[in-house]
Amino acid sequence: MILYLTYNDRPSGVYWSQVTDVVTHLNTLGMEPVRLVALVSIRKFWSTRQAIRLRVPDAIVLPMVPRARYWRMNLGWVTMVCQRFKPTGIIGRGIFATHMALEMREHKKIAKVCLDGRGAYAAEWEEYRVVDDEKLIEQCRPLEADALHRSDIRIAVSHALVKHWEARYGFADRSFVVIPCTLGTDNIDPVYPDQDEVRIKLGWSTSDTIMVYAGSTVGWQSLELVEKQLVPLLTADPTLKLLFLCEESPETLSLMKKFPQQVERRWLRHEQVRRSLMACDIGILLREDSLTNRVASPTKFAEYISAGLPVLISPYLGDLSDLVLEQHLGLVVAEDGSVPHITCPDQRERERLIRVAREQFTKQAHHASYTRVLEALR
Repeated sequence: MILYLTYNDRPSGVYWSQVTDVVTHLNTLGMEPVRLVALVSIRKFWSTRQAIRLRVPDAIVLPMVPRARYWRMNLGWVTMVCQRFKPTGIIGRGIFATHMALEMREHKKIAKVCLDGRGAYAAEWEEYRVVDDEKLIEQCRPLEADALHRSDIRIAVSHALVKHWEARYGFADRSFVVIPCTLGTDNIDPVYPDQDEVRIKLGWSTSDTIMVYAGSTVGWQSLELVEKQLVPLLTADPTLKLLFLCEESPETLSLMKKFPQQVERRWLRHEQVRRSLMACDIGILLREDSLTNRVASPTKFAEYISAGLPVLISPYLGDLSDLVLEQHLGLVVAEDGSVPHITCPDQRERERLIRVAREQFTKQAHHASYTRVLEALR
């Protein structure tokens, strides 16, 4: 058995597509069984446990010791699980989970460890202060370096992340695979909404061009940049609309006040988002130029193109900006911040984008990489 260990991750669309769906997929490969172990916040523990086990019924969901600075105190839980199930290896999602796995290897509880590197952890904590705890932030660089060098194999979300590892930490090992953030099972099956109905409900014309932003409002999502770069477009073209599928933020409120006839915001359940995306015309993925974003692989990219939407993307966003240019998957903002002219994709183009998503951003498309990880942890 192999364990997939997560620490302090809250259930969300990203968790479903990048954790529970990954574990489910790994268990279809006919190799070593993989079991999810989730250390979650004690707040709303029972509802969180229920939500995770609805998707992965045999998941082991345990209450973490409160406060991220005490992450090492969760080693007791991990030790108990290893003693009970005697796994051969652990895939650790992020640096804290991976360090717990490395401790298990040191104590001969397991033989192999995989770092599932979802981004540049130290850079993210330093640039965006994920937790307002200076001592914990200071730990991130040495923890990231140690997890990177001591793991037996690594998963990177982008080739840009591997280059970051090489530049910052002197990483030179070839024991890694690159798997971008892939589609969750909720975003694979085709859905064909009545586009006119969606637009009418928003009070917009069927001939309008609808840009859509779907995501969170955390710092690296760069909503200030979204506002800055889209204001000139909305000002110049009253038929251009913007739909926010996110929580309320100062930027969404500002844009709705400036353009009351052109900007709307909705907060939808995860399972409702895809239908709304497919009724729009272009996905917005604008990020500021930070190290966090330069190595990222936002889940929304795959979700946009799987809904048949070309993507308006910033330059230097992980591997994706170059991919957009090479495969004509949308529009890349110029380095001076100017935005290309936006047009609606026709049905043929939408269908091509959906095919690209299936060919490059499903878990099946990365079968060889997932297999290599499991083989390394046997």
